[in-house]
Amino acid sequence: MFLKLGVIGIILVVGGIIFSSQIQEIFPNTSTDGIDSLKADVNIMATKSFESAEQKIESSVKQTEKLSEIGHQTIKKTEDAVESSLEQADSKLSEFKENSSEYVEENITNKIPFLDSDE
Repeated sequence: MFLKLGVIGIILVVGGIIFSSQIQEIFPNTSTDGIDSLKADVNIMATKSFESAEQKIESSVKQTEKLSEIGHQTIKKTEDAVESSLEQADSKLSEFKENSSEYVEENITNKIPFLDSDE
């Protein structure tokens, strides 16, 4: 009975040694020590996540710059439109003032006798 257990134990030990060396060849980052393997995996995942975050931040900054440029263009167009509207309104008011002054002089002053300065 002890002989059978000894043979089975030797087979398991030799198999474990062979298996661990094969694992090292197939997966060089994998260590027989679980803590070292875990640290390596965490470092790899952290690096990938930092790179992904940097890419997302860079794309967000680019989109923000594009939106800012569009906003500046819109503000400039609005300022130009408001300025043009103010100029048109000013010219129309000036025209109305001239026309109303002429109308008052032609029609109203002639119809009111005490405003006539000729007498």
